[in-house]
Amino acid sequence: MLNKINVKPKLITFDIYSALVDIYNGLTPLISDVTGLPSQNSHIFLKNWRYKQLQTTYLSNSLNIGRFSFYKCTEMSLDYVCKINKLRIKAGDKKTLISYWNKLPLWPEAFNVISSIISRGYKIAILSNGDQEMLEKLSKSFGFKFDYIFSSESNGFYKPHSSIYELPKIQLGINKSDILHVAGSDVDVIGTVSYGMECLWSNRKGEILIDEKFKPKYESQNLSVLEKILL
Repeated sequence: MLNKINVKPKLITFDIYSALVDIYNGLTPLISDVTGLPSQNSHIFLKNWRYKQLQTTYLSNSLNIGRFSFYKCTEMSLDYVCKINKLRIKAGDKKTLISYWNKLPLWPEAFNVISSIISRGYKIAILSNGDQEMLEKLSKSFGFKFDYIFSSESNGFYKPHSSIYELPKIQLGINKSDILHVAGSDVDVIGTVSYGMECLWSNRKGEILIDEKFKPKYESQNLSVLEKILL
């Protein structure tokens, strides 16, 4: 779905773990190597790991006792999935699995799309749940440079808490009306639209929103449409 109104934002922010990188192609083979599980089972293992990781971030938001680091959320959720699958992995292998969250591959079209919008003079930023160090390490492998990195480590809450979407305003003085956020998940879309920021949903899986009042202005199956909606 495309809106006919084109935009020229002062800043384009990207969710990284859903909109920019392919978690499943990046991690499934490694999980197979470490655990000995066949590829299909490793995919299910990773799906459960990712679900529990996100669930732990929501728990962090709700308890009001301080933000769990994203690394800790990733570690705790990995331990949980290993337990329910009755898998024992060495401490070194566990660290290796977690470290690969800093080495995930871009979606196939991402490099060309983002390189193109950089060449057109647009400023780009990461706006993510990840820890600052994790985001910096991951972004260094992409072959292009982000102007800014906004981590939930700065505001102390995870998406969809409104404070993370406010970081560009707090740190740079850029109003939400001058930002386009590229989301990769329904939760991120809801957080963005609820905050009042324009949103492009890269909806690869054809998901639907639990509440249509949070429908974004732009939606497509991948990032390629970004070049078309920018003036």
